[in-house]
Amino acid sequence: LEFAVQMSCHGCADSVRAALEAAPDVKLLELRPQEQSVLVETTAAAERVRELLENSGCRAVLKGMGGSSD
Repeated sequence: LEFAVQMSCHGCADSVRAALEAAPDVKLLELRPQEQSVLVETTAAAERVRELLENSGCRAVLKGMGGSSD
């Protein structure tokens, strides 16, 4: 899943990283604060991941999703 996340500083990015790492079913693949983009691999619903991101204090919108390669 790829999310657009409003990250205005490195503190925001740290909060996003901490929120996602606390979730056992979410694997953070890429965190790009300059592009305001977060890429994760998960078995959880997209809405659950969006809630995790927004609980970090940043607004988040799902940009896209892809299937697994296995």
